[in-house]
Amino acid sequence: MIRTENLTRVFGKDKLALNKVNLDIPRGVYGLLGPNGAGKSTLVRILTGMIKPTSGIASVAGFDCVRQIDEVRKRIAVIPQEFKLYSNLNPVEFLEYMLILSGKEVDKNLIMKRLEQVNLLENARQRMGTFSGGMKQRVAIAQALIHDPLIIFADEPTAGLDPEERIRFRNIFSEIGLEKTVLLSTHITEDITASTNMLSVLNHGNILFSGSTKDLIDTARGKVWSGVVKSGPDWDAFKAENLVYSFTLDLETNQVLARYSPIHGHVRPGSESLEPTLEHAYMLLINQTREAGR
Repeated sequence: MIRTENLTRVFGKDKLALNKVNLDIPRGVYGLLGPNGAGKSTLVRILTGMIKPTSGIASVAGFDCVRQIDEVRKRIAVIPQEFKLYSNLNPVEFLEYMLILSGKEVDKNLIMKRLEQVNLLENARQRMGTFSGGMKQRVAIAQALIHDPLIIFADEPTAGLDPEERIRFRNIFSEIGLEKTVLLSTHITEDITASTNMLSVLNHGNILFSGSTKDLIDTARGKVWSGVVKSGPDWDAFKAENLVYSFTLDLETNQVLARYSPIHGHVRPGSESLEPTLEHAYMLLINQTREAGR
């Protein structure tokens, strides 16, 4: 549904935002994982026709994102990170207005179906100016679905949401992915783990990995450990030699229990091997790229 071949985008004279990106994204939910500034938003902007690539090819639903962008736009919807609403309207009125703007007939049954999909039926007549951030984002999903697109681009959709809303969003995207293609662009590994088993990792404009979450996690097997370090100078030296994922301090013993991967040193004596997670594998991949670039 989404394909790119050597897709490159340069801003100004030499700011390389995307570097020969190759992707082949099928139907379902597909994760695009990377830190802020990795090039994720630039990629989404090219795929949705907001900007043009410097070189390379991008196609969505079989249509070229430059030469046939009008055909692309008929088949896509975008859920932005920040979504502005008409605060004096309720969701039903807002979706009616969106249908009118697009030249389509107002379909009350369709509107209620979309609001049910995003768990907003009980709030269908409530003014959106009173909505929480998560509720506003759910209206954004309903708006995206109202035109029945083939492909949905979600750019950091759970940023700033509380845990309950984040879980709700993941479930909604998983449900949508049963019938449509959803490109979930995020820096939050939990969003990927809960929504899809396929992803690409993007950093500094380069694709570092494409494949299954399992395959990425497998790259971290035997590399994640739990060990005890005395706080103070020993802890400072330990941090300089290892990639630390998390740690806790025992105030009684003045020792730190750390989950880590050795980078410049060796496995600390007494450490226990841990089952890696997607977050561990992702952080290792990003760190290895950073180390290679030094």
